[in-house]
Amino acid sequence: MAWDLWQRGLTVLPAHPIQKRPLVSWERYQVEEVSEDLMNYWTSSAKFAECNWALVTGKEYVVVDADSLDAMIWVDNNLPWTPLKVKTSRGKHYYFRVNPHCPVKSSANPDSKLDVRGQGGIVIAPGSIHQSGKTYEIEMETGIDDPFEGIPIWDSTFQEKIDAENKPTNVVAIHGATQGGWHERMIKEVASKVMRDYTDEEILAEAPAWTEPGYTVEETLEEFQVAIDGARKKWAREIEQATARKEQQALERAMQEEQRAVEQAEQIAALKEQYKPAPLLIGDPAKLPPREWVYGRHYIRRFVSVTVAAGGTGKTALTLTEAVAMATGKPLLGVETEKRNVWVWNIEDPLEELQRRFAGIVQHYGIKEEEYRGSLFVNSGRDNPVSIATLENGNPIVTPIAQQLLEWIQEHNIDVVIVDPFVSSHSLGENDNKQIDFVTKLWAKIADLGNCSVELVHHVRKAQPGQSASYGDARGASALTDAARHVRRLQRMTAEEARLAGIDEREFWQYSREADSKDNLAPPSRDSSWRKMVSVEIANGDSIGVMEPGSGLMRLMT
Repeated sequence: MAWDLWQRGLTVLPAHPIQKRPLVSWERYQVEEVSEDLMNYWTSSAKFAECNWALVTGKEYVVVDADSLDAMIWVDNNLPWTPLKVKTSRGKHYYFRVNPHCPVKSSANPDSKLDVRGQGGIVIAPGSIHQSGKTYEIEMETGIDDPFEGIPIWDSTFQEKIDAENKPTNVVAIHGATQGGWHERMIKEVASKVMRDYTDEEILAEAPAWTEPGYTVEETLEEFQVAIDGARKKWAREIEQATARKEQQALERAMQEEQRAVEQAEQIAALKEQYKPAPLLIGDPAKLPPREWVYGRHYIRRFVSVTVAAGGTGKTALTLTEAVAMATGKPLLGVETEKRNVWVWNIEDPLEELQRRFAGIVQHYGIKEEEYRGSLFVNSGRDNPVSIATLENGNPIVTPIAQQLLEWIQEHNIDVVIVDPFVSSHSLGENDNKQIDFVTKLWAKIADLGNCSVELVHHVRKAQPGQSASYGDARGASALTDAARHVRRLQRMTAEEARLAGIDEREFWQYSREADSKDNLAPPSRDSSWRKMVSVEIANGDSIGVMEPGSGLMRLMT
């Protein structure tokens, strides 16, 4: 849970298992971020093995601490609904996004009905365990997949309402109140806390603030003690039942933990042989199976490759031309290839548009239908959306579609699957490294089990002024390009390059090349493969962009 909160951008600190305070000096983290190395240390060191966790407030969130039934009812009725609520030992923490125009200082007054945790404060994080045995847990509501989405922003009026509600309600602050009114409120306050497992000492600690003029603190304490004794006697049966339930729950937790320990021991024993150190045995290097490059040095069997490019660079035209080249076994773009079974999943374009684009390619290269029949498969995501991973209760899960795709790959002996665009093949957060790593490795698993190459086509983020383009500019989380075995970055020709090659500057947009690449299996090629986009008019009158080799262009540029 601590790692999950850290990855969401929250400032997480190890906290004392009983006392509600950080175990580290934390003033600096009110403005600084906690590094990944520090999180690794905190979560692996024996020093923090039994700790709880705390969240620094005032940076990302402002938290309203409602520690009684009355307080929770008041928040529900007077403040905006928030999907992020954490159940505490006696109440709830209500989370609101920080408003940069409305800074909030942290306050914690034992006499207040409501506390606000802002700048300079902390709250105990969900996943922590109170000394009573209760776990701080996020309250999940029906229809809410991720409680961290849709959290309302803090407003200055919230503080004004809370301050008004926190004004004393005993007779010192209410003119004309009677002793009976004071006594009734005191009885309700005591009864509420008795039923929520407050100790006598905790309840009596509030008594001095209830002392009226003309009475001593000792007299007020006596009144409180009588009310406590009366409440415990009146609800003795309910309290006994609640205690019995807690003991039963504690027993069940202990039994579950014991069962988990047994199962873990059995798993360790079963895995011991499987994961023992294996001596390196190379043998004759000539007998080692070579890497199975399916097409050129980009598509490789049982691995994921990625093509990243800006819009209008011709990445779809390129991959569709490569698909036809592999399906026919013809070197359309100058790359020698065997005949392959290729499956194109274009998730954004309708099937009619894909048919037009393939018609332009086969017409331009003089390819007959029988040359690719039975080896080229094309599906449109417009007809059947493809999402192999989605979120459930905030966690990424595999959808049934992934298994069905794998079965079709195996049944048709597919050599290459082209997915365009990658972002439409899942329903996860594009900028969440953990989620993107999950779906990229899921595609890699499909490639491995399907014995095929999976090509993912992806966009790049907008270039920053003064920065050169690279495959590292892929939009969203870097986990995509980190997990892929080969990444190529397509880049359009510049006007300067057009002048060097003797090309009319009005036509330079037709040319593109692989500007750089990342190869996890072999050194990157130093060659730049130029390609040209040409316009082909098909029989229905449409003009289709088709990719062809930029013949001799590289030599001319050199």
